[in-house]
Amino acid sequence: MNNFKLNNILDIAILTHNHKDFIQQCIESVLCQKTNFSFRIVVLDDFSNDGTKEILNDIAKVYPDKIILIVNDTNVGALKSATKLAGYVDAKYLCFLDGDDYWCNVNKIQTQIDFLENNSDYSGCFHDAKIVQANQSEDIHFLKRTQDQWKTYSQFNRYSPEFMPWALIERNIIPTASLIFRNTDIVGFLKKYSASEFSLSWALHLEIIKDSKFKYFNETWSIYNDHPQGISKKYDIVDFKFNNIKILESLLSDKAWDYYKPEIYKSICNEYRLILKSKKELSKPLKEYKKSLKQYEKYLAHANKADIKQLKDDYYYVRDNGMVE
Repeated sequence: MNNFKLNNILDIAILTHNHKDFIQQCIESVLCQKTNFSFRIVVLDDFSNDGTKEILNDIAKVYPDKIILIVNDTNVGALKSATKLAGYVDAKYLCFLDGDDYWCNVNKIQTQIDFLENNSDYSGCFHDAKIVQANQSEDIHFLKRTQDQWKTYSQFNRYSPEFMPWALIERNIIPTASLIFRNTDIVGFLKKYSASEFSLSWALHLEIIKDSKFKYFNETWSIYNDHPQGISKKYDIVDFKFNNIKILESLLSDKAWDYYKPEIYKSICNEYRLILKSKKELSKPLKEYKKSLKQYEKYLAHANKADIKQLKDDYYYVRDNGMVE
C-alpha cells in the first residue's frame, strides 16, 4: 500500500480529455463539498485540444492549495493516463472522477469517509448515479450504447446495501464517480493490466473489492453525462464483450478469487452468449462462428464443474464449523 499524508484524508483523481462543456461543473462539484477533513484534487488532462486545458489552468490558479494539474504533452489514452494519475495520489482514501461527470450532493464525500472510518471491514462504498442525456447525436455507435432508456444506474444494475464481489463479477456496474475506497496499490495493478481500456473502471473495481465488500448507499449523489464522446460509446459492443472475457479470465489465476470461480465462469458464459447472439458474430462464416460457440461450450462445462465443487465445499465448511442447528 502507498504511503499517505496524515493531513490528507482523501485524494480525488480526475481524468479528462476534451471535456470543455463539462469540466467546470465537474471541478466545482468537488470544491463545494462540505467536510471536516482536508482533501486534494489531482487532475490529469490527456492533451485536450478543445479548450479544456485553458479552463483547468484558470481554475488551478484560483485554487493552488487544492488542485494539482498535470497535462500530457501528447494524447496517450485512458490506461496510460490513469496509471500516471494514480502515481500522484497518496491519501488514505481515493476516488476517481471522469471530467464529464459531477457530484450533486455537497455532503457526499463526508458521508462516505465517515462510513469507511467506522467500518474497517469494507474496502469501499458507493451510491447510485443519475443519468443525464447531455446532447443528441445521430452517431450509430452512440445510439446503440446510449443509456437514454434509464434515469439512474440502479434501474439496470442490481445493488444491495452489502455489495459482495460476486455481484460485481456479474457485471453490476458501479458508477465511477460514486466509489470512494481505501488506498491500495493502484499503480501496480494498472501496470500489470493487460486488457483494453474499454472496461478499465470495472477491472479496477474488481481489484479493490477482492477479499472484501462494498457498502451501497441508495441515493443519487452523482451525475453521469451520457454523450457521444464518452469512451464507452466509441467501440463496438462485441469488442467490449471479448475484453470483458479477458478481464474475467485473468481472475481465474488470482487466488483471491478461487471461491468465486463458478460466478466467474457463469459471467464468461453470459458474455459469450451475448457475442453469439450479436449481428456481428452471426454475420461471420459458420467456421468462424463455431470457434466462439466452442469456447462457450467449454466455459459452460467449467461453470457446471465449479458450481458442484463450491456446493460441496460449502457443505463441509458449514459442518466443520458447527454451523448446523
